[in-house]
Amino acid sequence: MSKNGTSQIAKPGSNGNSKLDKAAEKAVENLVASIPAVEKKVEEAIIPAEAVVEKPIIVIRELTLQEKINKIENLQLIVEKRERLVGTRSELEKFQTSSNDFNCTLRLNDSDGNVFTTSFTPGVKKVVEFLKTSFDSSIGSIEDQIKF
Repeated sequence: MSKNGTSQIAKPGSNGNSKLDKAAEKAVENLVASIPAVEKKVEEAIIPAEAVVEKPIIVIRELTLQEKINKIENLQLIVEKRERLVGTRSELEKFQTSSNDFNCTLRLNDSDGNVFTTSFTPGVKKVVEFLKTSFDSSIGSIEDQIKF
């Protein structure tokens, strides 16, 4: 074997030192050196982790008859609550205040029997707008609960 890992071929009766043998050996070495090495890039051989991610298997259990009935009853309660909120919200929409009027009155009663009454129109308008916004938020939250 030579230094580069190739084997030497000698003619019978020759000791491998002739000029012809050396020239042939040199030609073989040059030929081997000119052949491009076959390499595979490591990046191409590696499969990205995202491509191998398996999707989880979701098993959906069938509801029993009683569970279906309970779900429908709960859904009915939610729908009724939504209808009450929408009705109250539409009553607020009908409420009219004018800027210079003292026709509108706001009356608040607490659980101890205390009463607060005001005819301050800008204050009444702010309370009405706050209530509209609150009802809209409540209606949206109730609608999010309505699922089949």
